[in-house]
Amino acid sequence: MLNRLPYLAVEAFKGLSRHRLVIIPSLATTFLCSFLLIASMNALNSAVSLSMRSASLYRIEAFFLNTPTQAEADSILNAVASFENVSSLIYVPDHQALEEFKQSFPEDMLYLVEGNPLPASLRIQIRANAQNIETIEKTSQLLLNMPEISVVKAPTEWIKRWENFKWHFFAIPMAVSAFMLIVLWLIMWNAVRLTLISRKELVNNIKYSGGTPFFIQFPFVLEGLLQGLIGAGLAVILFSLLKNNIVEFFPIILEFTQKSWQASIFVLLFVTISEAAVSFFTVRKFLAKGI
Repeated sequence: MLNRLPYLAVEAFKGLSRHRLVIIPSLATTFLCSFLLIASMNALNSAVSLSMRSASLYRIEAFFLNTPTQAEADSILNAVASFENVSSLIYVPDHQALEEFKQSFPEDMLYLVEGNPLPASLRIQIRANAQNIETIEKTSQLLLNMPEISVVKAPTEWIKRWENFKWHFFAIPMAVSAFMLIVLWLIMWNAVRLTLISRKELVNNIKYSGGTPFFIQFPFVLEGLLQGLIGAGLAVILFSLLKNNIVEFFPIILEFTQKSWQASIFVLLFVTISEAAVSFFTVRKFLAKGI
């Protein structure tokens, strides 16, 4: 059996050349679908990363009207900690606020101001399962109702924008990925079926002359393997080149493309193995029932 493998491999390569009118369109479609599948999977991965980072938006900063004593601060901290959707709470005294300001901005910005103009504040993080604009607004109102609090700040505009568009970041890549998978399977099945039809008489002659299923199936499976490897491989190369060029001009997206190689490897393996599997099952069905 093993001594026939070189002959069968040569037949597979000959099959690719002889049936190029069927193979080339199939290869082009495999390449295009693989490229779009890689792109959509990377977009989905970026959406997940962005969603994980969006937790920092759901934070409220409440500024004290007057600098409280330690006892007053502890009392207010206990009251705010009892709020329903508060997951973490940090008290920032006025001297710490001044130090943080100096670290973020030039010190000469305060040269016309005497003393410390920055108030003490509370930094409140909303619980993960309650991160929405309604919770932010409700908690902000509870804080404003406290006489010790003068101003409450939260990035409500950014939160509203994120909540309006976040489902698009997930729905569109998932829909494109699902559609590309369906198209890939249909193209694979159709290409193998057309190749079988064009070689129907030859396959039947080999079958009825005593050819084993392995002898008949191996060239088709190897053809499918090569088609998937070439089509998906070219898609991986093109995507890598485009990604590197885009990152060079927009370095800010680098953190969202750290795991792009995982999607590329997955698509390369998935398409290659799928092409071989479709070829195997299609030929087996033909040998059992015919076309």
